[in-house]
Formats: sequence, structure tokens, C-alpha cells
Amino acid sequence: RLAASPPPPAGSATTDMRMSTLTELFADLEPIPQDEGPEPIVRIAYPEGFQTVMDYFRRVLVNGEYSERTLKLSGEVIARNAANYTAWQFRRKCIEVLHADATPEERQRAWRDELEYCGKRGLENLKNYQVWFHRRSCVSNLGDGSRELAFVEEILAEDSKNYHAWGYRQWVLARFGLWEGELDFIGRLLREDVRNNSAWNQRYFVLKATADLASPELLAAEAEFAEGHIELSPTNPSPWNYLRGLLEPVGYDAVPRVRAMCEERAAAGGAQPGSDGGRVMAMGLLVDVLLASGSREELDRSRALCKALGEMDPIRAAYWRWRGSRIGV
Repeated sequence: RLAASPPPPAGSATTDMRMSTLTELFADLEPIPQDEGPEPIVRIAYPEGFQTVMDYFRRVLVNGEYSERTLKLSGEVIARNAANYTAWQFRRKCIEVLHADATPEERQRAWRDELEYCGKRGLENLKNYQVWFHRRSCVSNLGDGSRELAFVEEILAEDSKNYHAWGYRQWVLARFGLWEGELDFIGRLLREDVRNNSAWNQRYFVLKATADLASPELLAAEAEFAEGHIELSPTNPSPWNYLRGLLEPVGYDAVPRVRAMCEERAAAGGAQPGSDGGRVMAMGLLVDVLLASGSREELDRSRALCKALGEMDPIRAAYWRWRGSRIGV
């Protein structure tokens, strides 16, 4: 499994370049200091070396110099602040300019090297937007996402709710058509953690892209899948919301067993001490089912359910009062 290391301290050997080397490399340039005004009120206490690196980076940005030395400089900027999106964009531009006249093989090699660099920085910054976007750019230029699902799987093994990793995985699937096996992967994650809401979201994403969500057979199978997980954890909102996402667009009557399950659980109450047996979840979904029917009798019943939920679900009591007040309006 991956072990995310902390970012290297500014000025350390792991930032690749000593300040003396930096000043020698850019001896022909005059740094541009940060303009904080004539009388700075609260000056930022930057780490040692930070200002020197940024002063030179501002200069090369103004000059528009895209070279091997400025590519190295962007790495120094990123080593000190991995969220500096300008430095990441600058690296992409550098690679494009430096290899504009290169052979396809040379360009591929350059982007592979950059992907390796991005991977190392990524492990230090697993929830950094710029790192993940840069990785997407590298893989797009390589035109090969065959190793990316395995890479993301390693990240998710450490943090199964990593929003950035899931978003990137979705892009890889759609960009390269790597859908085969994804439902099996999701099923395994749900067996490991039935409350993995990210996996539930991923399941809907995959089916929306690869299947007919209006198919009666698919809806019935997915409803059965969700119900099986409700049995495992009745108070987990994820499978209940999954059912909403599936059935609301096509109508809850497309799978009558869902209403039957809600009615049964709403009437049964808690099956275990300290648990409502999913009663609140069932009643909440039943409100939506009844509202969709539109009949006066069903509307009256849904209003009564909202009133009861206001007492049974105190954390969301105000919400249920509001829902009840909007019925029939």
C-alpha cells in the first residue's frame, strides 16, 4: 500500500536545488521581488529559500522563458507549494515548447518522465487539485490510461473516500472506455465497507454511462442489489439514496417491490435494540413514493409521515416540518 510522506521542508536536499546553485543558474536574470506595497501590514514569514525561488519564477514568467532550467525552477516552486497552479501550468507549457520539434517517441518519453514526477509529488499531496489535473494532462498526452485504474485503486486502498481519486478514476474510465470490471471493483469495495457512499455514487456513474437506466430488468436487478445492502445496514443512507436516484426519473411504480419494502419497514420499527431497523429511512423514501403518485389520499398520508418523522428524526425535524408544509402547495 501507498504511504503518503509529508512534503519536504523548504530548502532541504529533497527540493533538488541549493540556493547557491539556483542563483548561479539564473545569474543572467534580475529577480522580481514580491510587491507588498510601501508599508506591509502583516508580512508573511516565508520559509528560507521560498522568496528567492518565487522572485526568479516571477522573472521567468514575465520573460516567457520555457527551457530546461525554468522547468527545474518550476519544480522548486512546487516543492515549496504544491498548490501553485501557475507552476504546474508552466511545467506543461515547458514540455510542449521544449519538445515541439521532437519525434513522437521523444515526446512520449518526456510525458512519461513528467508522469513519474507527478506521481512522486502526488503521493505527498493526495488531495491537491493541481496534482490530479496535471496527471490527467500527462496521461492525455500519452494517450494511454491502462495503468491508471490500478494506480487509483492503490490510493483508494488508503482513503476510500478520496474525492480527487474518484473524480480522476471517472475521467479515466470515460476517456479510455475502461468500463469492463468496474462494477466488480465497486462490489468488492461495498463488501469491504457497505457504507462507502463513494462506491455507491460510482456504481450509478458507471451504469448511467454503460446501461439503459430505463430498462425494467436493470431497475429490478439494481433494486434487489440495493435492498440486499439495506439488509446489511438498514440505517445507511447510501442504498436508500441510490434507489431514489434510480427510480425518481422513471417513476417509483417501475419497481413496485421498493414501495412494498418501504411499507414493511415503516410498519415494523426497530429490529434490534438501539436501532430503528431503517424505519426512518424507509418512511423518508415512502414520502417521495407517495408524492409521486399525486393522489389526494397519498398526499395526505405523506404529510402525516413528515409529521411523524419530525418527532422520530430530531436532527432533521426542521427539514421534515418544511417538507410537510410544501406538500400540496
